Amino acid sequence: MAGSGEGWRSWALVALITVLLFVAIELGVRVLTPQAVTTTYLQGGPLGLNDPVLGHTNRPDTHAHVSAPEYDVEYIVDHRGFRAGSAQVDPPQGQGEMTILLLGDSFTFGAANSFAEIWPTLLAARFEAEGRQVEIVNAGVPGYNTTQQALYLERIFEDYAPDVILLTFLPNDLFANEPARLDGDLEVAGRDASSVVGGAGNKGSSLESVVLLKRALMAVDRSYISLYAMTPRRQFFEAPKTELVAQKYAATEAALSRMAGFAAERDADLVVISLPQLFQVLSGASRTGDAAIDTGLPDAELAPFAEGQGVAWVSMLGALVTAYREGGEDIYHRFDGHLNARGNALVADLIYEEVFSQTGVRRAMEASAPRSQ
Repeated sequence: MAGSGEGWRSWALVALITVLLFVAIELGVRVLTPQAVTTTYLQGGPLGLNDPVLGHTNRPDTHAHVSAPEYDVEYIVDHRGFRAGSAQVDPPQGQGEMTILLLGDSFTFGAANSFAEIWPTLLAARFEAEGRQVEIVNAGVPGYNTTQQALYLERIFEDYAPDVILLTFLPNDLFANEPARLDGDLEVAGRDASSVVGGAGNKGSSLESVVLLKRALMAVDRSYISLYAMTPRRQFFEAPKTELVAQKYAATEAALSRMAGFAAERDADLVVISLPQLFQVLSGASRTGDAAIDTGLPDAELAPFAEGQGVAWVSMLGALVTAYREGGEDIYHRFDGHLNARGNALVADLIYEEVFSQTGVRRAMEASAPRSQ
């Protein structure tokens, strides 16, 4: 009996020491290398405003400061509901060479980067450097999928009458796309806008030591690829299509077709910028990737459909894979998943050269020449 009592006390002591050690590690992480994402609203807030049709929009006249392990930024949303460098007055409209309307999610809004570093700002700077008078309207809304972007286009088009609609597409849009109802509304009523807009959270864990461990794993290319390949999203990069994937492609094609018809009726050019996610770039640059995964599959599936609708499809995957493989520097925030400053600069240059330089315009418009009836 005495032996069993001593054994129990030994196990209890081990458990106590383990708990205390874990608590010490957690406290140490919080003090020495905090992993939490904190958002402070300097004006207005939260960044998301519930909308009965779109699910949410950016909240106008909002100023937020977001601090995270990988970045420290401020988000200003002007009275139009668009990301801005300050709460400035609207720029003059229709007085330049052309107006470009940018539609997209957080990658267009510029999450995890300062306003001066995001690719829409840098693209505007390229035009200015070339002496071209171009107005760029950044209507990116974090959390939007392609269906929401189609509905948002219909809402704001007449306010800006753009010559070019630049739609940013990522595979996460494919995952999220749902059909619109016949009346044009999206089945998203009741979603909490604050849950899809703003700074990224701790990826499902409130324990900062666990977050730090995840970040350590995701800092290694091979482990990042392996972790992603264990999720259900790998099916979007495999053939043949599952029933779910087929449904998502159908919803995506319906949204693209709707946007193409809307743009054509108003004599505006629609160009899709297909941005890869970090997983695609790391996997494409890897010499030992999973043979069952084809990171270029979304482009291969959707580009012919888009071009059949008279929409130019410009993929950034190959160029970003090459840039990462040759440069060896990250172009995404590893844990957050958004482009970093270097990635934004690369994307701005690629878009300018592939779409808006003289040769780029010719290529893009040739791809979209035959509009389907």
